[in-house]
Amino acid sequence: MELWRRNLLVLWVGTVFAGISFSLVAPFLPLLLKQVGVVENLEVWSGWAFASTFFTSALMAPVWGSLADKYGRRLQLVRAGIGIGVTYIFLSLATNAWQVIFLRLLLGLFNGFIPTAIAMVAVNTPEEHMGPALGVIQSGGAFGSVVGPLIGGYMSHFLGIQQTLLIAGGSLFVATVFTVLCTNEEHKGDRSIVRDVLGDIRQSLSKPFLVQMFVLVLMFNIALMVIQPVLPIFILRLAGDRDAAVPTGIIFALAGIATVLAAPRWGRVGAAWGERKVLRVALIGAAAVSVLTAWANNLYMLGGLRFVLGLFIAALMPVSTTLIAKSVPTNFRSRVLALNNSFGQLGGAIGPTLGGYMGLAFGLPSVFIGMGVLLAVVALALEKARWQDAPTTQ
Repeated sequence: MELWRRNLLVLWVGTVFAGISFSLVAPFLPLLLKQVGVVENLEVWSGWAFASTFFTSALMAPVWGSLADKYGRRLQLVRAGIGIGVTYIFLSLATNAWQVIFLRLLLGLFNGFIPTAIAMVAVNTPEEHMGPALGVIQSGGAFGSVVGPLIGGYMSHFLGIQQTLLIAGGSLFVATVFTVLCTNEEHKGDRSIVRDVLGDIRQSLSKPFLVQMFVLVLMFNIALMVIQPVLPIFILRLAGDRDAAVPTGIIFALAGIATVLAAPRWGRVGAAWGERKVLRVALIGAAAVSVLTAWANNLYMLGGLRFVLGLFIAALMPVSTTLIAKSVPTNFRSRVLALNNSFGQLGGAIGPTLGGYMGLAFGLPSVFIGMGVLLAVVALALEKARWQDAPTTQ
C-alpha cells in the first residue's frame, strides 16, 4: 500500500477515536454543570463552558502549526493526545462551574489532534488525491462524533459524567499510541524553518484569497456553534420528564452520521463541480434547515432536521480546507491550516457565547433562526468574494 494511503487509513482510525473522546462529553456539558451546582442561567454558563476551549485553542493553533512544519506532525499528535487526555481526567474531578471553565480553557491549550491529522494528510498526499483524501480524513472525526454521543448518552446515564470523562481520556491515549506507531511522514518537517509565528500570520494575511477563506471559516463556525449550548437544553424541554441523556446522544449523533456519509462525496463533487458552487449549495441548504429547526416540536422532527443539516455542513470544511491547502507550498501548509483552524476556533468561541445569551434573552428557537441567518450571510459573502487567486475557479 502506498505510504499516503496507509497514513490516511491509520489517521482516519485515530481521528475516529479522537472524535469519540471529544463527543463523549461535549453534548453533556450542561448536565455536568448542573451536577456541579449551576442552577440559574444554565444557558449562559453552558455558552462559556463551550466557548472557553475555543478561545485558547484559537490563540495556540498558529504556534502548534509552526512547530509542526519545523519538527513534523507526529510530535504534535503526541502533544495533543496526551495533553487532552490528562485534562479530561482532571475535568472528571471538577466540583464547581469555575473549575469546569478553567479546565475547558486548558483543554484548548492542548487542542489540535484532529487538525494535526488533517495537516499531515494535506502535506503527505499527492495533489491529485488531496480533495477526496481530505474528505475522508474529516469524516473520521465526524464518525467519532456519531459514536461518541451515542456511547456517551448511555455511559452518562448508567455510569455518570465523571466516569465518562475518564473513559474519554483513555480513548485519547489509545488514539495517540496507535497513530504515532503506525504512521510515517514523507515530509517530516523542515528544521531550517525559522520559527516566526507573527511573520507566518502576516504572510498568510497578505494573500487576499486566504483572508477571504479565513473570514468565511470564521463566520460559518460562528453559525454552526451558536446552537451548541442550547441544543441540549432544547432537547431537555422536548423530552419533558424523561431522562434526556440518551436522546441527547442520539440527536447529536444524527448530524455526525450524515457528515460521515456525505463528506467524502462532497470532496469528489467539489473536484467535479468546482468548490465555489459546492460551498454555495451547502450554505444555502444548511441555512434553510436551521431556520426550520426553530419550529421542531418533538424529538423525531428535531432528529430528522439535524440529519439533513449534517448532509449540508459535511461539505463546508473539506472543500474549504482543500482550497486553502492547494493555495500554498507544502512546507507552509501546516502553518496556514493552523491559522485557518484559529479562525475556526475563534468562531467556535464566539458562537456558543452568543448562543447562550440569545437563548436566555429571546428564547431557544431564536438561536436556530440566528444560525440560519448567519449561514445565509456567509453564502452572500461567498458571492462577493474575489476568486482571482484561488487554486480552483470553477
